[in-house]
Amino acid sequence: MLLRSPQLQFRMAVHEAAHAVARLHLDLGTIVKITIEAPEGGYVAGTMSGEQTEAMLTGVLIAALAGRAAEEVIVGSVAAGSGSESCDLAAATALAFDMETVMGFSRKWPLLYRKVEDRASMLATDHELATRVNARLESAYAVARKMVVNQEIAIDFLGEILLERKTLVGDELDAVLQQVKQRIVATPG
Repeated sequence: MLLRSPQLQFRMAVHEAAHAVARLHLDLGTIVKITIEAPEGGYVAGTMSGEQTEAMLTGVLIAALAGRAAEEVIVGSVAAGSGSESCDLAAATALAFDMETVMGFSRKWPLLYRKVEDRASMLATDHELATRVNARLESAYAVARKMVVNQEIAIDFLGEILLERKTLVGDELDAVLQQVKQRIVATPG
């Protein structure tokens, strides 16, 4: 069993609750598990639904950054990401990069497929591309931050349950998510 301080558990619960609420609010598929007790930290697992349009993938960026936004807004500070290729920032950066280079959503050369093996080198040397990728991330983060402010009641509700139960799956998860949905505030746009 992992021993994590109450402060770290609170941060993790807020972080993962924000990911889940963002996915629910943006209708990004089905959530099948939420945990704050995995060895590598917490996570929200599920399936994605819908076509991979620019709008849908922008929603994925928003949901990926919602945990960080919730830490900033609710906890009052942001903890460092894990630094691994699977951390939220790495995943969001990879998606924003792919949206600019291989998915056809770039404002510059949208029809030019540019598969890159080493994103980090490309971002370090192609400042114009790095600026466009960062702009996607900054825009998604601003929306995520606003969403966290608007959905703080739903995030707090789910976060408290995660603090108590640590992992939600199956029927218990479904019941909790129904209660969370009742607390989500409809926001324009």
